[in-house]
Amino acid sequence: MVLLLLFPFIATAQQPVVKRLADWTSHAVQLSGSAQGLALYRNHAVMLRHGGQCVILDLSRHRATAVFQLEGNSTHCNNASFARLRPYGDPFPLLYISSCFADKACLVTRITPTGSSIVQRILYRSDAFPVAQDWCLDSDSNYLYAFGGRKGGPMALKKFHLPGLHTPEVILTDSDVLQTIPINCVRVAQGSKIHHGYAYLPDGDSPGNYWLHIVHLASGREVHTIDLNPIGLEPEGIDIQGPWIYVSFHSPNPADNCIYRFRNPF
Repeated sequence: MVLLLLFPFIATAQQPVVKRLADWTSHAVQLSGSAQGLALYRNHAVMLRHGGQCVILDLSRHRATAVFQLEGNSTHCNNASFARLRPYGDPFPLLYISSCFADKACLVTRITPTGSSIVQRILYRSDAFPVAQDWCLDSDSNYLYAFGGRKGGPMALKKFHLPGLHTPEVILTDSDVLQTIPINCVRVAQGSKIHHGYAYLPDGDSPGNYWLHIVHLASGREVHTIDLNPIGLEPEGIDIQGPWIYVSFHSPNPADNCIYRFRNPF
């Protein structure tokens, strides 16, 4: 009985990873733009910001190792997903970045410790996504998902085969869609992560409405919800490493941006 009572707490327990971003950066660093996408690779976290600033954090040494502007990318950068492979031998795998606005492209990006370059643009031409679009990568199964719809709903995940890197621009159409998964639980999309058959979807842009929805992809059902309101900040980027879900949070003062982790119930 004690274990049953404790399980909900264990499943959603929150732990601060970065309490205050400015404490991890040099005083000479000027953070620009709101916090957006988050991607993890080994002991590093890549935090992206509106306008294309990239902050690379060493989670084991508790400091930023690089801050630079993404080459050719001044977009919203609202989501980021690392691939599994490193086709160019770089220290980091390719990073799939959502531009969110304008042409709503997925920008496949090489990341190094000091800079970046775009190697491919992926676009989805469809009237099904009339507003800001989010891209997330299922790196285990080599599928790419487009997540979008209208603010307040309805929304959907569109599943595609991950395009190869042989062409610099790929245009996907409705004929390329492998599966459409309606998403009825999210009101304001704030990033996305596909992991082991589940979609992890942060939600909300106003106090009292901050949530993390976990949706079972095969059934389309929401199977778990984590209340993010105790953090008191708007959720943004998300990634998963080991048993933990990592979520970055926007704050009015960029210096106060933070990252928390939550025990993954699946």
